[in-house]
Amino acid sequence: MLGGEGRARGLSASGIVLAVATEEGPCQKCSGTTQVQKSKGHRVVTLGLGAFVARETVRVCAAGCTHPSGELITRRSEALARHVAPGAVYGYDIEVHVGLERFLRHRQREEIRSSLKEHYGLRLSSGQISKLAKRFLHHLEKLHASRAPAIREALAHDGGYPLHIDATGEDGRGTLFVAYAGWRGWVLDAWKLTTERADQVLPCLRVVVARFGAPCAIMRDLGPAMTQAAIALVGELDKEIPILRCHLHFLRDVGKDLLSPWYDHLRNLVRRFRVRS
Repeated sequence: MLGGEGRARGLSASGIVLAVATEEGPCQKCSGTTQVQKSKGHRVVTLGLGAFVARETVRVCAAGCTHPSGELITRRSEALARHVAPGAVYGYDIEVHVGLERFLRHRQREEIRSSLKEHYGLRLSSGQISKLAKRFLHHLEKLHASRAPAIREALAHDGGYPLHIDATGEDGRGTLFVAYAGWRGWVLDAWKLTTERADQVLPCLRVVVARFGAPCAIMRDLGPAMTQAAIALVGELDKEIPILRCHLHFLRDVGKDLLSPWYDHLRNLVRRFRVRS
């Protein structure tokens, strides 16, 4: 096992250059042949391979096909693409490590920095940790969307899914709306909305139905936004889909009506006798 100093030396920019060949293959646009344009190198750092300079052979379409922007259509190494995004320095395994630490284990940026330095000899700035965390979320969203057909098939195999919908405020910065498959316990999608209103919730529900199919039931709170959006969605689908009220919200609302006078009386007594809470 390498010690901390050895790991740091191994993961530093040590000047190791690896030639990475790009496989011959057809042009993505015209399916014609490609030819070598140039070789270029850039620094790459991964947890599994360490740090190195990847000198990659770039291939372009022999017929000169271009993207709509006018940029030449190129082919890059599939072997390198499995480890790092085009033009990026830090590999996917570092991105996943940062993402899991940040969003699954709820670690702060400085904790993640210290962990990477201690265990892998990597010295990343707080800003770079934030960038990797955002990149992780972006790629996770893309992955989730690409797996929508498989998720839809699993939900259909269950006989459908009860769609739980709810939103929560975030300290004056809008609201987070979440669509949740109740039986599976899967978050199907989530959106940041400016406010909890039916005209903002309904388009999100349409996306859920388009990706995962119509639910067998909808569970919502007692608020007017969720109620109106759920009713509008069921009307558009023209199906017999029950719209259910959350028992927790219902009991909380009833309990507030029943207990408010006594609670107010107790609170007034506390204030009257100046009892510290």
